[in-house]
Amino acid sequence: MTREVRAGAAGVMIALLSLAVLSSRASPGFPLAEVPKAVGKVVVRALGGGDEGAGRRAGGTGRTGGQEGASSFAVADIPGRYRALYADAAAVCRGLTWQVLAAIGKVESDHGRSSAPGVLSGVNAFGCCAGPMQFNLRNGPPSTWDTWGRGNVYDPADAIPAAARKLCGDGLARPDQVHGDPCPTVRGSAALHVALKRYNNACWYVHEIVTLAQRYTRAAPPLAPSSDPFVLALVHDPRITTTTSHGCNPAADLASGKLDLRVQSLLAVLAERHTIRLSCLATGHSRFVKGSQRVSNHTVWRAVDIDRVDGQPVARNSAAARLLVGWLDGLEGPLRPVEIGSPFDLGRRPYFSDESHQHHIHVGYGSER
Repeated sequence: MTREVRAGAAGVMIALLSLAVLSSRASPGFPLAEVPKAVGKVVVRALGGGDEGAGRRAGGTGRTGGQEGASSFAVADIPGRYRALYADAAAVCRGLTWQVLAAIGKVESDHGRSSAPGVLSGVNAFGCCAGPMQFNLRNGPPSTWDTWGRGNVYDPADAIPAAARKLCGDGLARPDQVHGDPCPTVRGSAALHVALKRYNNACWYVHEIVTLAQRYTRAAPPLAPSSDPFVLALVHDPRITTTTSHGCNPAADLASGKLDLRVQSLLAVLAERHTIRLSCLATGHSRFVKGSQRVSNHTVWRAVDIDRVDGQPVARNSAAARLLVGWLDGLEGPLRPVEIGSPFDLGRRPYFSDESHQHHIHVGYGSER
């Protein structure tokens, strides 16, 4: 976010929070209920709602040109002009990626290529929405286009930045203010889910957008296996198994040898006491701790999630999981964690329990000493 945008956003934070509370949880085909039009316009200006579309129509392609992080599928599927517009528009909101905008553009209009009513003229078959990002024109006042749009709803140079402003205003600008996840079975952050569900009020839609955004993102190079004998012993230990069912890839992470030495050591000790299944280490985990802007220890290879202990799924009624968590409390010295999340609320640090930790045990370490 630029200095100007940050300054503007600070000046209208009350309006932004009011908008987030009062806005409809529906798609751009539905109104922002009971929100004065003036409030929406103030937020639009704070989030970069000037005539940025005009500059792009004059030939600007932005600082990324729509290419950064693009998968081969994205390059083949998204017209070059649209990739540039998605990248430029996403830059106004630190919680937004251009791939998410591109996924919306794909679902709503195939990046403006759809011949369906309402994409290039008129309104859609439901009689409400128009343009490549399918903004509402009819419901209101104010309609979602009246609130977030500026210029021509059928011009992607105007419609795509409007979609970015809407997503930003609907949760991505302040992920710390989002406390509940409306689509907990979908990958991604609660803030992203809230913003997308307000774009279209359905978790299947959120899932489509998140999945398409992942397909539009260039994958990181595969991790090279380590030749360290200690790491190889962990990889081949029959008492340590892994699963990809939670969207992570703990097997490759474990084999890479990149794990913090304390995590490696803890796994070796745990395997002497229990059979455990690792559900997440680093790859596939969100960058931030859910509902916050704090970088997760998973991101820096300092945490492990365990979803089965001695063959039992981790749950509040799991005796094996409770035994493991209790044993962790007795650790002292360099192996004592700074974070232990689980279904069990023990009421003291480093333990914690919340809705996100009812089905796995999270163990995390702080920075290296």
